[in-house]
Amino acid sequence: MLNKLKIGITLLIVILGFGVQGQDSSLYDLPSANTPTQNSSTIALSANGRQIVVANMLNDTISIVNLNTNEVVAEIPVGNDPRIVDYAVRDSLLLVTNRGDGTLSVVDVAAQAVIATYPVGILPYGVLNRDDETAFVALQGTDEVIEINFNTGEIVARIPTPDSPMGLALWGDFLYVSHLWSGELSLIYLPQMRVVRTIQTGIDSSLSPSVVVDGRDGLLYLPQSRSNAQNLNLTFDTTIFPVVNIVDLRDLGVRRLERLTLDTADRPVNMPFDVAVDTVRDWVFVVNSGSNTLSIINRLTGLAEASIRVGSNPRGIRLSLDNNFAYVHNAIEGSLTIINTRTLQIVDILPISDLRIPVDELIGAELFHTAVDPRIGSNWISCASCHFDGQSDGRVWLGFPDGARNTPVLFGLEETAPYTWSAGWDELADVELKIREIMVGRGLLNGTPNPPLGAPHAELSLDLDILAAYLLTFTPPTAPETTHPELVARGEVVFETLNCASCHSGTMLMDGLNHDVGTGGEFNTPTLNWLWLSAPYFHDGRATQLRDVFILPGEHQLIANIPLEDIDALVAYLLSLPSP
Repeated sequence: MLNKLKIGITLLIVILGFGVQGQDSSLYDLPSANTPTQNSSTIALSANGRQIVVANMLNDTISIVNLNTNEVVAEIPVGNDPRIVDYAVRDSLLLVTNRGDGTLSVVDVAAQAVIATYPVGILPYGVLNRDDETAFVALQGTDEVIEINFNTGEIVARIPTPDSPMGLALWGDFLYVSHLWSGELSLIYLPQMRVVRTIQTGIDSSLSPSVVVDGRDGLLYLPQSRSNAQNLNLTFDTTIFPVVNIVDLRDLGVRRLERLTLDTADRPVNMPFDVAVDTVRDWVFVVNSGSNTLSIINRLTGLAEASIRVGSNPRGIRLSLDNNFAYVHNAIEGSLTIINTRTLQIVDILPISDLRIPVDELIGAELFHTAVDPRIGSNWISCASCHFDGQSDGRVWLGFPDGARNTPVLFGLEETAPYTWSAGWDELADVELKIREIMVGRGLLNGTPNPPLGAPHAELSLDLDILAAYLLTFTPPTAPETTHPELVARGEVVFETLNCASCHSGTMLMDGLNHDVGTGGEFNTPTLNWLWLSAPYFHDGRATQLRDVFILPGEHQLIANIPLEDIDALVAYLLSLPSP
């Protein structure tokens, strides 16, 4: 009977997903401190430490750098918008996720050429080699991590995860996953190939592109931003906070008292993006992509050993095998900053990518991602803080002058004027007002700006025009392929029957007018495209899920008039938009 009871308790633990090792009893044993760890990044170091490779997202290439000579060996075209790169098969191959076209490139290092390109899904990000045959890829668009055979392109496993999986870290049988907007961390136990536990690092944690494991101390590092959306007084220094959360892997507990609060440990910085850990000196190296800095933090004191200005938009960092050098990948600038960690001095700045994009697009990317340019902000906030990759941060900000406002996506802006929920902007150049009012930049044009619906801001400043033009460059992903086409077809019929097109018409499915739909005032008709990426809904986010739009009180309430099955069909149709 006692043995049966023990078996039953163990099964209960498995079912509930509690599986991280504790001091007394646990289901899974953590790997030994000698077990190698891996983490996904824009930059990868070869096993012998003699070579580095980086993903050049603006140039659709990767660059291989010889660290003995600090020379670029090759720049190799891959897919559209490459983000993350990793070595495989004893450094003979490179694996590259191409976010723009949803593919994985396999590159032969010796031949310096792509030998295979495989479709993997929507918005691939993190990639990590598992063995000589397979790798893990995080798919933000479909909320899953896949295992793919990179010799054949066969997807051998699909592991559902919480929303927006991004960064990956591998330690023995444990695969850790960061989630971009929610600040959550998931643990995938590989013998079971499923998420066994997900923890929240803080309800305001956001922007979690990377995850790094320190196997010696059994700790995990999450570079993140804390989005203070509940703040009723949105000032530049009380809105976005840069942090690195530390998780104890023995129980998946967040060490809140050891959290690295970079604005106090170092100085105000924007968007911590990647981390490297020197376990000998207990130093944590953090690249801050919005403020173009490297923070070197003493984990034991929580204070900065140094703050080093690097290039534009640093997104990746690797330490040499002896920890004597730090290599920082500056994604927009297309360069590698090499730092001597003993002297804390920059020893080289190496151009690694022959940028071929238009100069205006490059300047626009810098303006959108920077928090260090005093015309844009004060090191605290960048445009990308809420709209990374043109997406919505999924938050409702309470402190706007007109009341709570739900963050929109930045797709299709050329066809969706007027802008803001209250139609308060008639042109994208009115972003000048947001820069001055919320980000507390001095602005991109000289003098006093015009009223939002007054004389135009366009053509008053070259850089403002460039930023406005850059906002039009975000390419939306295709909606996930439906598994129930008959339900989508039925939903389209419901849409037509209810005459939804009276307000939601044209390619953008909007009429450009303000309406009172029972939510507390008149608001601009939003586009119905990309709803699968823009929860919550309504101007104040009162509808957590799209289904709630048709159940909550107001002009959109349908629950009393049509069957619930028709509402579910309508939701399925709306989530499939725009139609291919």
